[in-house]
Amino acid sequence: MCSTVLVYIEINNKKIEKVTEEIISKIKSVNENAEINGVLLCDEKTKSELSDDLSLLPLNKIYVLTDSVFDTFQTCVYAKSLAEFVRNNCPDILLMGATENGRDLAPRTASMLDIGLTADCTDIEIDEQNNLLATRPTYGGKMMATIVSKTRPNFATIRPGAFKTQKSDISTNEVVTIHPENPGIEYLYEVINCTPKPQIEDWTCSEIIVSGGLGLKSKDNFELIYKLCDIIHAKPAATRAAIELGWAEPSIQVGQTGNSISPKLYIAFGISGAMQHMVGITNSDKIIAINTDKNAPIMKAADIAIVADAELVLKSLIKHCS
Repeated sequence: MCSTVLVYIEINNKKIEKVTEEIISKIKSVNENAEINGVLLCDEKTKSELSDDLSLLPLNKIYVLTDSVFDTFQTCVYAKSLAEFVRNNCPDILLMGATENGRDLAPRTASMLDIGLTADCTDIEIDEQNNLLATRPTYGGKMMATIVSKTRPNFATIRPGAFKTQKSDISTNEVVTIHPENPGIEYLYEVINCTPKPQIEDWTCSEIIVSGGLGLKSKDNFELIYKLCDIIHAKPAATRAAIELGWAEPSIQVGQTGNSISPKLYIAFGISGAMQHMVGITNSDKIIAINTDKNAPIMKAADIAIVADAELVLKSLIKHCS
């Protein structure tokens, strides 16, 4: 018997969050026979505006829960209607993105369903009994734990960027519109005005990302990362340690507590590659690592490992590329 997977389709600024597509692609890669459906909560206007984008999702069905109260995200309102829908449809697995809204919505939904939740997963599999094998960092990122929930549906949130999207020739077969009963019963406040956040460039999927760590020795040396990026049209990134020293802004942190990235090329200067960092770069197509320690974890994972002083190599590259 094939598993039934329900993916929460998250909307942000009238667009489908990229993590939704990443989750769908991953499920198809780990279990091509799974029945994958989507559920979306929105008002009628948003449903109409998103009709073309929804039709491109490779899902068996999309259930659209529509009501005017869904015009603005409110956790309690969304959780009640989503939990009721899940209770009535009994999927084996429920997945949503570990986004800002997802981290708020998921635990409330799990509480209403009285089920477990595995949060911020970086990998998933489905076994022969249709159980979700959800993998996430634990013990401060020193280990990876694979968790099998004892409750149904198996529920997990997925870290954005953890999986790559795959193109599919399959599109959604059917869209089912549902009008929930009393969806506003958890309406705790009234939204008078809503100003969407400005769209921020998604640098995590850039073709080339150049990152620096403690091996660069100083903030001045780290500044050279930006210079190289300007020259080769790349995006900068940093390790948690470099961020904590004030060498770079937290927004470009890569790793367990930062961003997961999927560039075609990742160049790591002076990064040892602790598990906390490696979790964020597993989707890189190619990795070039420069480190004085040939036994550093990132050197073993790299496609090209250069045993050298990261500062000197960085300065040399800038000189030759200028």
